[in-house]
Amino acid sequence: MADSARVDIAVAGAGHTAFTAALALALALPQRRIALLCGAPPEGGSDPRVTALSASSREIFSQLELWPELAARSEPIKDICVSERRAPVRTRLGPAAGMMPFGHVIENRDLAACLRDAVTRVANIECLPAAAGVPHFRAEGCAVPVAGGELETRLLVIADGADSRLREHLGIALDARDYAVSALLATVVLAGPHRGLAHEHFTRDGPLALLPLPARAGRERAALVWVLPPDRAGDLVAAAPGRGLAALRAALPSGAVAPVEMSPAAAVPLRRILAAEQVRSRVVAVGNAAHSLHPVAGQGFNLTVRDLAALAERLRIAGGDPGALPTLLEYARSREADQRRTLYFSEWLPALFASRALPVRLGRQLGLLGVELVPPLRRALADFGAGLHLPAARVVVDDARL
Repeated sequence: MADSARVDIAVAGAGHTAFTAALALALALPQRRIALLCGAPPEGGSDPRVTALSASSREIFSQLELWPELAARSEPIKDICVSERRAPVRTRLGPAAGMMPFGHVIENRDLAACLRDAVTRVANIECLPAAAGVPHFRAEGCAVPVAGGELETRLLVIADGADSRLREHLGIALDARDYAVSALLATVVLAGPHRGLAHEHFTRDGPLALLPLPARAGRERAALVWVLPPDRAGDLVAAAPGRGLAALRAALPSGAVAPVEMSPAAAVPLRRILAAEQVRSRVVAVGNAAHSLHPVAGQGFNLTVRDLAALAERLRIAGGDPGALPTLLEYARSREADQRRTLYFSEWLPALFASRALPVRLGRQLGLLGVELVPPLRRALADFGAGLHLPAARVVVDDARL
């Protein structure tokens, strides 16, 4: 690039959040120049990570005209079974209202490919080298160092992950909490059809999610996300495949389709990160750079998608200077309640099921029984998990795509 270039909005990051942000902002603001500071795409390789896209994300990606591609590479969640180790009561949350899936599970490499392809089709997005230093703020924007020069932008969107260098450069404080557990991630081959059933099973060590994946080579598959103490997760990563598979079979609830093969596993330490400031004049932090949550019930990326849709809608409605502090503060205020509820839910649920006190155990079982027997309660829980407790933001106006 030239020694100096100018855009309206720069999105810094190379992950799902950054690409989704660039896409939403470009479609909401078609007259604005958007720079995606992502650098070269990462090299391919084995990646057991998956993303469960909720119904709210489905609605937003439909607005971005990307849902057909995502749906073609994902597997719908038609029902969810919630259960607890050695407890008689379990509940099914489905089928969903109108027979619409609760969500869709997509492998991260497929999600990344869809987002990258979509970005290349949008005329007002330019992909540039990654940010390479400390931004410098000026009267009507900021200058972001990149390879070959610097980029002038009126708004900088920080989307470079939980370990954000840009957030660190700007001195944004963190509320961090180490959960002292790891997520064991793997792909399993099943002995029979999963029929779109997802399991959220609370084991002695932590929550275990088994999520339906698209079949491959005629073999039924599922994604495993199992929260464990770090030592146990590390042991299973290092163990022979047969030992890991045996441990999984022993932990699964009765009625789950038996796994017959298990890919090499990976263990990811879990922590909560909350940025003390999500907005400043000319700056907004999004995704894991703003809030990195416990993975139970798959709330993290779906919360981010709702954030990004709200940001795009707010900038579209406000017009004018996209980095103006009053507009960014309005966005932040509009997202406080949803972020707070989602954080509380993601921390409260595993903590509730971790307690072994008899009164708490009885209360959990009564709660599951209530969800099973009272349809409005079951629907309210399902809608919250699917992100349908709030109306989706309008990234684009209806006639903008005519």
